[in-house]
Amino acid sequence: MTEFQAYKNTNFYVPIRYKIQEILGRGSYGVVCVAIDTKSSDPVKLAVKKICKILQREILLRRAIRELKLMRFFRSHRNIVSLVDVYLVAVSPYEGLYCFQEIMDYDLARVLYSVVQFLEFHIRNFLYQILCGLKYIHLANVVHRDLKPGNILVSSRGVLKICDFGLARAISLDALSRTDEPITNYVATRWYRAPELILRATHYGKEVDMWAVGCILGELYGRQPLMPGKLSVHQLHEIIKFLGSPPLHISIRRDWDLPGGERLGVPWAEVYPFASPETHDLLSQLLKWEPSARLDVEQAIAHRLFTKTRDISCEPVCRRLFSFGREEHESDLDRLHALLKEEVAAFQTERGKY
Repeated sequence: MTEFQAYKNTNFYVPIRYKIQEILGRGSYGVVCVAIDTKSSDPVKLAVKKICKILQREILLRRAIRELKLMRFFRSHRNIVSLVDVYLVAVSPYEGLYCFQEIMDYDLARVLYSVVQFLEFHIRNFLYQILCGLKYIHLANVVHRDLKPGNILVSSRGVLKICDFGLARAISLDALSRTDEPITNYVATRWYRAPELILRATHYGKEVDMWAVGCILGELYGRQPLMPGKLSVHQLHEIIKFLGSPPLHISIRRDWDLPGGERLGVPWAEVYPFASPETHDLLSQLLKWEPSARLDVEQAIAHRLFTKTRDISCEPVCRRLFSFGREEHESDLDRLHALLKEEVAAFQTERGKY
């Protein structure tokens, strides 16, 4: 029987092996603290994310189940954040889901807006690591749907890890017919949102992640968001500014008052004159109006920009396809709660094997 200890200053209730050190941050749905695992051979720091009020919110229950399933599935990949432990606590006033994750020093957004200087070597290396993690995710037939610098963690040694799978989804095996049920389009932070999401496409796929990778690549060079639109219509203005007018067959709402006439895009060599020709080429192949015209992750990782960076041993192949379970179509809170308990128990069982 696991013995727990309460920390009233943080409203945390965790196994006694973990000593809560400090609060890292608070959000609308929870609190993140630093903890020490006292039972490890070397005291290991962990980030503990407590999701509050989870048992009263259908959307939080479903997202938690989804994220736990994915983190179990993707565990141990070097460029995907690892879940170390998880507990579901029902003791008032400490109730919530406690997720213990490996702690990282920064997120990429913080690094981008620091005084740290990047060489092209660093940018190539950062983007390559993002693509390594994303390749594993896409091979499992999962689309992340919320790639952005804030969801990429960075260690002081320069290791990058993709995190936050709360919006991720498994997609149809048939990428051409897209017979899976429509996926909600209000996903991805606006600045990294692909045109098809802004235009409210009912079906989309892994291409939305590749668009986000292109936006991140631009931000790594410019040290500011590439397309910082304030609203969806502004976001389209930003895209048109760089890519030019969309193809005629792409339907855009008439009341959005977009620039009339045919507009030409701006060559990436003019946007980032200090970047290499290889970078300009990769940007041009990731940031395209047509989803089908964008490079997929395996094509991107094989791009000549990474000729001197690529290490095949850093690219393990995911040999299984991921699929979500009953929670995706369940709305009953009690049933979702039971499914979450099952998922936590499954993780604990697997954890005992490692």
